[in-house]
Amino acid sequence: MAAKATVELNAEQRREVAAWIAANRDGLPESVRIFLGMHFGYLSTEGSIDRKLRAAIRELRRAMGIVPSSEQRKSGSPLAALPPAGKTAWASERERLEAQAERSLRLSDWHVALVASHADKAKRIKERLTRMASRPQTEGPSQEGEVPLEDIPVEEFELTEEQKAETRRQSEKFLEHLLAGNGPDPSLQSVNEALMPGGAVVAEEQHEYLDVEVPKELAKAAVLKTTTETRERYDFAFTVSRVALEVEKKIVEDEDGQRHVITASTSAFGPPRYAVTWTGLATLAVLVGQFAMPFNRLATLFSTSAKRFTAGALGRLLHYVAERLVPVYLTLWAQLADGDILAGDDTTARVLEVAAYFRKARGRDGPRPEEPPPWAGYRTPKAAEESLRRCEKLERARVQRREDGDRTAVRSKEETPPLGVLIGRHIPFESLRRDGDGPKKSMNTTVVSGRRVAKDPRSLIVFYRSHLGSCGNMFEALLRRRDPKQRRVILQGDLSSTNSITAPDLLKRFDVSAIGCAAHARRPFAIHEDDDPVNCQFMLHLFKGLAIHEQRLDAHGRNPTNVIAVRKDESRRMWELIKDLAQSMTERWSKETELGAGARYILNHFDALTAYLDDPRLEPSNNLRERMLRTEKLIEGSSMFRKSLEGRFALDVVRTLLQTAVAAGVPAHEYIVSVLRAAPEEVARRPADFTPSAWAAAHPEIGPTSDVDR
Repeated sequence: MAAKATVELNAEQRREVAAWIAANRDGLPESVRIFLGMHFGYLSTEGSIDRKLRAAIRELRRAMGIVPSSEQRKSGSPLAALPPAGKTAWASERERLEAQAERSLRLSDWHVALVASHADKAKRIKERLTRMASRPQTEGPSQEGEVPLEDIPVEEFELTEEQKAETRRQSEKFLEHLLAGNGPDPSLQSVNEALMPGGAVVAEEQHEYLDVEVPKELAKAAVLKTTTETRERYDFAFTVSRVALEVEKKIVEDEDGQRHVITASTSAFGPPRYAVTWTGLATLAVLVGQFAMPFNRLATLFSTSAKRFTAGALGRLLHYVAERLVPVYLTLWAQLADGDILAGDDTTARVLEVAAYFRKARGRDGPRPEEPPPWAGYRTPKAAEESLRRCEKLERARVQRREDGDRTAVRSKEETPPLGVLIGRHIPFESLRRDGDGPKKSMNTTVVSGRRVAKDPRSLIVFYRSHLGSCGNMFEALLRRRDPKQRRVILQGDLSSTNSITAPDLLKRFDVSAIGCAAHARRPFAIHEDDDPVNCQFMLHLFKGLAIHEQRLDAHGRNPTNVIAVRKDESRRMWELIKDLAQSMTERWSKETELGAGARYILNHFDALTAYLDDPRLEPSNNLRERMLRTEKLIEGSSMFRKSLEGRFALDVVRTLLQTAVAAGVPAHEYIVSVLRAAPEEVARRPADFTPSAWAAAHPEIGPTSDVDR
C-alpha cells in the first residue's frame, strides 16, 4: 500500500488545532492531555515555530525515555565557531608576531561587539516582557508573521558610533595587556595532552635510490646533468615477528665433581618464562593503556597460523608489565602528594567482579560474614599490610622446604601478593561514607594531576586510581601522604560536596583552597540552550570570551605580567557580566530547573570560579583531567568493562606511566621498554630514578615529543 503524501498545515490550520486543544483539554484523558500539551506550544505560535517545535520534540523524547547521544553531551567547545584564523605559516618570527597581534585585535573587536549586541537584545526583550506583564490583554505581535524579538539574530542589532568606539578602545587595551611582560615564561606553559603521544609508534626510516630508466628513443642522447630530489612515501604495516633464539647450554663440572647446567641468558630479548619481547610488551601496554584496545580484538590481530594468542594470555602479559612498574607508580603517588596545585576528576568504572558481588548482596539480607568481598584483603592499608605479611610468611616457608630438600615446594599463587595488595598498602581502596553508614559502593576511576616541580611543566604527574570512592577521597589520601611543612595546597575540581575536604585533622594541618572549573559552570547553558536561547546564547558568548583570553595568552606567550593584566581587566569584567546574567536568570528559572541550578551554581561559587584571576599558575578549567578520563568512555564503547579488579589496577598503573611520560615529553614506548629492561630489584631499590621526568633528565639526547616544548 502506497504511503499517503504528507499534508502541510498552514498558520490558520495550526491556530485551529491549538484552539481545539485549549477548548477541550479539561475533558481529555490525562495521557492525551499531556501529549497534546506538548504540541500546543508550537501550534499556537505566530511566525517562526522552529524553536518551539524543537522544544516539543525534545520533551517528547524525554517523556518516552529517548535521549540521543548527541544530547547527552552537547556542551561542545567554547572556542567553536570562532572567525577563521587565516594564515598559519609565516616567513619570520616578526611576521608571526604581527599576525598574532592582528588576530587578537580582530577577535576582541568581534567578541566585544557581540557582547554589546547580546546585552542590547536581552534588554529589549526584558522591556517588552515588562510591558506585556502590565498589559497582558492587549500586548502581542503587531501583525501576523512578525518575527519575534527572540528569533532575530544578535548580529542584526546595530551598534551606535559610541559603542563602536568603545569596542575598539577595549580591543586595543586587550592587545596592550597581551604584549606586557618580557616574553613567554616556561613555568607557565600548559601541558597539552594528545591521545597518541609522540614515540608511541615505533618509526623506521628507509632510504632508496631510484635510477632513471632512459627510454629507448633517447638511448643515444648525451646526459648534460644529473640531479636528485627527495620524495616521501609512508608505509603502514602491522607485523608480528618470530624471534628464534638458539640458546647455548653447557654442562660443567666443578672441582668437587658436581655437574652444573649453564644456559645463555635471554634477558636482552624479553622476560624469563614469557614468549614475548620487551618491545612487544611495551607495544601491548600502549595499545591497551593509551588506545583502550580490547584484548579479544588484539588477540585476533596478533595471531598467525604459527602462533595463536588469547585474550587471557594478553591480559597476563599486561599484568606482568604493571607488576614491574608498580614501584614507579607508587613513587609518583608520593611525589604528587607534595604538589602545590592538585586537580582531579572522576568517572564511573565498570568491573564485573565488583558488580557481581553487590548484585549477589542485594539478592539476600545483606552479605554474610563468611562471604567477604573480593577486595577484603586490601580494603584498607592495614588490611593490605596484613595480606602482604601472609604472602611473605608463605614464601619463607616454601623457601625453607626447598632448602630442606623438598623439590615439590613450588611457588604458589597465594605467595604472590596481587596488585591490589601492593597498591592498597599505600593508597586506600575502600572509602567510608561521610554520613557514617558504612563504606561506599560506587566504583570510580579518579585521575589527579599536579607538578612535582612547580616551575617545570614537564614534571606534571598524571595519576589514575580505581577505587570505591570519589575524587575527594583521593584528595584526602594525598593530603595524608603530604609533607606537613607544605601547608598551603590548592585543589581544583567541580566543587561538588563529594570532592571537598571535610576531615578535621587535615583542615587543621593544611591551608586548603578549592577552586572551580569554568567549563563545569558553562555546561548547563550549552546543554539546555533551547530552553532559553536568548540568555543561554549570551552566557555562552561570555564564556567564549574567557576562552579567547586564555587562547590569546597562549598564542602570545604567557608570563606573570600579561596573564595578570588580562585576567584582572578583561576576564574580570567578563565574569562580572556572567554574574549579572546569572542573577537575572534566577529571577526567571527556579532552582529545581537545570538552568536555575546552573545560574545559582555560578553565584554560590563565584569566588572559587574566579580564584584563577589572581594567580597566573592556575587554569580556569579542569578540562585536562576530563580529557584524561575519555579513555574510560572508549573502554565502554569497545570492551564495556574489566572483568577483575586486578585487570583494572593493571590498567591504572600502565596509564599513569604512559600519560606522565606524555607530559614529560619522552617517547612513551621507548621509556616503557627501558624500564622493563632494567633489573626488577634495581627498579624496586631506586624507583625515583625510573620516573618519566628522571628518565628524561638521564636521556638529554632525546628531544621532546609532546607539544610542551614545540
